[in-house]
Amino acid sequence: MSLHLLIKSLLRRKVVTVLLLVQLAMTLALLVNSLLLAGQTRDKLNEPTGLNLPHTLQVQLKPTTPDLRVYPLLGDLLERQMAAVRALPGVQAVAYANQGPVRHGGNNGNLFDADAEERTNIPTIPQYMVSPDFFAALGLNLVEGQLPVTPIAIDIKTPSPLVLTRSLAEKLFPGRSAIGLKTNRAPVAAVVDDFFGQSEATKETFNMIQVAPLFGVDWGYALLVKTSEGSTEQVRQQLPDLLRQVDANIEVFYVRTLQEQHQQLYSDEFGLATLLGILSGLMLLVAMVSSYSNAHFHALKQQQEIGIKRALGASKQLILLELLSENWLTTAVGAVLGVLCALALNKLLASVISLEALNWWLPLLCSAVLLVCVTVATWYPARIATKVSPATATKTL
Repeated sequence: MSLHLLIKSLLRRKVVTVLLLVQLAMTLALLVNSLLLAGQTRDKLNEPTGLNLPHTLQVQLKPTTPDLRVYPLLGDLLERQMAAVRALPGVQAVAYANQGPVRHGGNNGNLFDADAEERTNIPTIPQYMVSPDFFAALGLNLVEGQLPVTPIAIDIKTPSPLVLTRSLAEKLFPGRSAIGLKTNRAPVAAVVDDFFGQSEATKETFNMIQVAPLFGVDWGYALLVKTSEGSTEQVRQQLPDLLRQVDANIEVFYVRTLQEQHQQLYSDEFGLATLLGILSGLMLLVAMVSSYSNAHFHALKQQQEIGIKRALGASKQLILLELLSENWLTTAVGAVLGVLCALALNKLLASVISLEALNWWLPLLCSAVLLVCVTVATWYPARIATKVSPATATKTL
């Protein structure tokens, strides 16, 4: 059957054809973006973070009295808390920090080479003020330089030297060692391995750390606890009560592993991908039912025409191919419209969440899936239509 005759046949039932095209386009748009989001979320969850996620605990807490939130009582509280946690069986290292890693955002600022501000200025870098055991608690390896061992206030004439992650040091000082070089904040003392800091930073692995005392924690602070394998859950259960025993004037917001923190970081994307996946599956099912109903109704309505064709010598295979071709043409047009809808939906979702642009192969893959599903749905009614006897045309006449 020629393309012209196929189009003419579809135009005889304009309303049904248009509704089916809209349904196929919406199905493809949802399917493409749900697969894209699911794949992106899976890739992010599988990306290396540079951290021992399952065996590192983060305790987020805040003193409830104003005096305990500022130095010097705050410093005394931190030392007592870390000493108590360090004494627990299974704890390998503990450190305080103004914020933990693996977050959306937080305390950050810019950083640049003091001799080349315009060329090297990086606008958004997480800024950590930590105790000396921070690097041991996160299991960070020293790349070069020497790690600070004594907390130094960041607002005095000789501020606490900086520790940079490897990728940040290479970005600021390409092709040379960063040790001893000056930045707008402090000289660089050491470089450590990359680790996941903040997803909203200029780059997730860009981090700057200063070993410094915490002078105020109105928004709370974090204790990072490295545990031995097999003792993480036991330590987690003991931490809230232990910290309250050290000082009852604290509020413990949560105790979770960095692995849980990492999963929660992408919980919105995962939830949306799941929702879109369910909707895509339902839409695909509805599209199959609609295609089946359309093919079945069309075959019943065209029994006389099919009978005449059979009487004129048309084979069963030709009748089957003709009916399937109509649905293939409908699916192809619906897929083209669906790609346009998928692009529009992709831009809409990208304005709300972090979503990659569509690649070329995913719409093709989803179009093939849609074509297979429609073919399966329409094969049975098309097969039934091939059984129409040539005598049907004679009886009708």
